[in-house]
Amino acid sequence: MDIDPDEIVTVELRWDNGGWLPETYSRDITRRQLGDLLLQIDDMAGETEESAA
Repeated sequence: MDIDPDEIVTVELRWDNGGWLPETYSRDITRRQLGDLLLQIDDMAGETEESAA
């Protein structure tokens, strides 16, 4: 099964906004953009672990 990197997907992030009403951030992006975003998040997590050590 092939995955089309140009297929549009919806990404939704939700957080509690410090006890206020929950906030939702939603955007339509391509699978390719989602992959790039996930790699950036992974890199940021790695940098956070390194600085905490």
